[in-house]
Amino acid sequence: QNQFQQQERPQNQFQQQQRPQNQFQQQERPQNQFQQQERPQNQFQQQQQENQRPPFQNPQNQNPFFQSPENQAPNLQQPPSQNPRPQQPQPQPQSTSGEPTLPCSTLSGEAGLCRPLIKCLSFYAELPELKKQPCNLGEGGLGVCCPQRMRPTGGPSQNSGVLRPPPPPPVVIPPFTPQQLNQAAQVALQRLQERLNFVAALFSGGVVVTPGSAAAAHQEFFPVSNATLQRGETAQKNVEASVDLVNEFNLSPDQGKFALPTFSVLNTVIADSCPRPSSCQQTKYRSSDGSCNNLQHDQWGRAGVALQRILPPKYDDGVNAPRKTTSSGQDLPSARAISTKVAQDSDNPSGNYTLMVMQWGQFLDHDLTHTPINFGQSGSGISCCREGVPLEPNFRHPDCFHIDLPRTDKIFSPFGERCMEFVRSLPAPRPECNFGPREQMNQVSSYLDGSVVYGNTPELSRSLRSYQGGQLKMLTTADGRTLLPISTNLDDGCNREAENAKGRYCFMSGDTRANENTHLTSLHLLMARQHNQLATKLASLNPDWNDEKLYQEARKIVAAQMQHVTYNEFLPVLLGPDMMEKLELSPKQSGYSADYNPAVDATISNNFATSAFRFAHTLLPGLMKTVAKDWNSEESVEMHKMLFDPYKLYQTGALDKVLQGAINTHLERADSYFNPQVTQHLFQASGDDVKPSAPRYGLDLVSLNVQRGRDHGLPSYPTWREYCGLSRPKNFTDLEGVVDSGSLERIKSMYKSVNDVDMYTGALSEFPIEGGMVGPTITCLVSDQFKRLKQGDSFWYETDKKPQAFSPDQLDEIRKTTLAKIICDTSDEVTLVQPEVMKTVNSTNPRTACSALPQMDLTKWFQPVKAPQTAKKPKYSRIEVKVTGGSIKSSSGEVTWDGTIPVVIPVPVFDVKQAAAVTTEGGMGQGVQWKGTVTVTATGIDVSGMFSYPEYAHGPIPLGTNYSVKWYNSRCYSSASF
Repeated sequence: QNQFQQQERPQNQFQQQQRPQNQFQQQERPQNQFQQQERPQNQFQQQQQENQRPPFQNPQNQNPFFQSPENQAPNLQQPPSQNPRPQQPQPQPQSTSGEPTLPCSTLSGEAGLCRPLIKCLSFYAELPELKKQPCNLGEGGLGVCCPQRMRPTGGPSQNSGVLRPPPPPPVVIPPFTPQQLNQAAQVALQRLQERLNFVAALFSGGVVVTPGSAAAAHQEFFPVSNATLQRGETAQKNVEASVDLVNEFNLSPDQGKFALPTFSVLNTVIADSCPRPSSCQQTKYRSSDGSCNNLQHDQWGRAGVALQRILPPKYDDGVNAPRKTTSSGQDLPSARAISTKVAQDSDNPSGNYTLMVMQWGQFLDHDLTHTPINFGQSGSGISCCREGVPLEPNFRHPDCFHIDLPRTDKIFSPFGERCMEFVRSLPAPRPECNFGPREQMNQVSSYLDGSVVYGNTPELSRSLRSYQGGQLKMLTTADGRTLLPISTNLDDGCNREAENAKGRYCFMSGDTRANENTHLTSLHLLMARQHNQLATKLASLNPDWNDEKLYQEARKIVAAQMQHVTYNEFLPVLLGPDMMEKLELSPKQSGYSADYNPAVDATISNNFATSAFRFAHTLLPGLMKTVAKDWNSEESVEMHKMLFDPYKLYQTGALDKVLQGAINTHLERADSYFNPQVTQHLFQASGDDVKPSAPRYGLDLVSLNVQRGRDHGLPSYPTWREYCGLSRPKNFTDLEGVVDSGSLERIKSMYKSVNDVDMYTGALSEFPIEGGMVGPTITCLVSDQFKRLKQGDSFWYETDKKPQAFSPDQLDEIRKTTLAKIICDTSDEVTLVQPEVMKTVNSTNPRTACSALPQMDLTKWFQPVKAPQTAKKPKYSRIEVKVTGGSIKSSSGEVTWDGTIPVVIPVPVFDVKQAAAVTTEGGMGQGVQWKGTVTVTATGIDVSGMFSYPEYAHGPIPLGTNYSVKWYNSRCYSSASF
């Protein structure tokens, strides 16, 4: 009997049709002793009227989105500051040689200078308004009136508000004893072992997702590391214990959400489910996994921790069961039924924006979020459906949460499909080390740190490095182009046997999803090339920098450029210039930002990763263009045929065609209308090696998004509106004027109550805010996350914190970064782009020569070489070691010891206390510095290390180092092995 079912299941109907006996049950499973047939009355519950949650009153001073007018951007006006930021003096217009300086006025009457668009990109967020009144540059050219003012250059932000969780409702806290809590923990361990045994039987019996299917491709898109699977298994202990307490004591859902977290697991047998703290020190460079960004809260934003909840989850049982029932206790409509009814098929292109908005958004999303789903042994995908119908419970993985397909479905029903595969997200350890609701994990660091390029673990980061000149590994083609390093893992879900036979493989990058589509792979390639170009130039400027220094400095610049492009180009398109200014999200024109707040948690929120930032799926066009160098020759390919097909990039000129296609293809509008490629053909098999019998359909991304929200227990749409300070609809009539009328009618036909509407469905149906791309609810939740990412990142590129801060001159150079210039610098032969590549070409955004775009001046990273210094008289100590063999060579290759033994080797060191093994460098002033290790074995000793010898040092030269070197930047290492 399946021990995961809490009530008796009817006999397996498949077995009634003479199916073979369940091979997973070697012997009859005993009745689950931990499931009582009748639960006692909950003695902790109050009377019903006392236990009801009162309406949430959102305090105005805590919510920047409070009391916003409908269909407009939420009102983010902050109360006057007690210490208002002083106004900067208005600089007088200055003439610059070779640059137009004609005075002009903006639409608002502000004084400015008429300049070409590319000379005014520091006011990126204001360009839509500035372009409404073009100015004359002379000789028939048009420009924009660039304001002659300076943005604030320092001081604390006047808008430090981010969304705050509402206070919990009054609930009765059960008087659990330590013995009762530990007993629940012991039950959890037993259930976990039963679960592991059951799952092992499933996989050994071949109950896995069909290889090569759309479901298999989808699951392979979310690869999970062994370390992540281990964290998920550890977190499952907490889930099982919390479920046991809810069931054993018949707790209400509110008690499961709010009472259980008041009890710690530290003094129970599952204390190992608590996150382990890191040992943190202030450093100049980021960690690879995001740890120690906040020295007071080392786990905030770290890879592998739980997504942040800004509203409590809405699980059916309060702690674990997905949201499947309505407010009246009935079943919610199928996610696929919602998709086919509400998310209508439509081609509704935007006239102002390009596909690069969506593509940068996906690249950005992969830097910020990766929610892992459960996997089986050896990476096997979990199957929830078989032959078009759901598996019976005794064949079904406990994390299955399949999507029911209606009989009337025009796409899937003709093929007999009644079930779409769906696996729940892995649980995450609870950050506060307590009992409570299931949380989900972010497998990557939350910070916008370039981890999509460099990786989120030390192991992955090391595997991508060449360890020569600070460079990343690259593949060099026969014609001299560089591509990403190849992945020879034939089971990665991307590599195809036919392509591998031609010597072409998928690629490796900092994120395992890099091969998902050709446009995405192209951005991975551009940023890897950008890193290597920076490292090469920095090495030329500073020949004394070693590999580590070059790598870290180039990595630091790339992360800063990604942040600048995101906040200077991407977010203004998404949120609109007014919202950018109200939230103070726009980059500063000069100087540092003092906005870092160690009390702000930048950890990605569950709603952002699971729903709000998935708005971009509605932006996808059905046909993807590739455009030739002449900008006239175009080819189009169906979107699903570009998935997991990076092989085109091996062809000469293919990269440029993909990039020019992305900045020349119109974006779809952000609304509740989706392209059929998204709702019918996601991850559908394609390519020359696809069998003729393969299905001509794929998955439905809208259904998956709705189901994922229910899996994570996201509250319904009205709750999010209320939380953002917008009016909470009490009925469907209240949504008139908030969402478009067509969508409203379709929503009414699917949901029995407005309180049941899924967040994804309702938020995408809203009219966009003025100047922005999305409606007020998504605007609220997305802008809150990007506010956190700016205020809660101690390595934010504009920070004034030492030692990570850039110099003022370096920061000015980073502000010249545009995505257009990155494309110019890192593509193969792109020579013309529009300066705003996320916007379509027009009279004020014309295609422009790459040479005319602003260029970073890397000489601001030059560090002068210090003059040779006379060292103080060194200290010496003598170590005598018996050596059984080996040799010593000088730097010129001359053998100074031929291996004759025994031999005594004197080793001068800078500190006698560290004679046996020195692990730290000596400071300036010692004659000889030693850095390395001494390893003694039963058969001898192996000594290796690095020596630095100043030219003007006094004293005898150590044996085997009969050469001298000069000081560069106070240190210069020469290697010798003994």
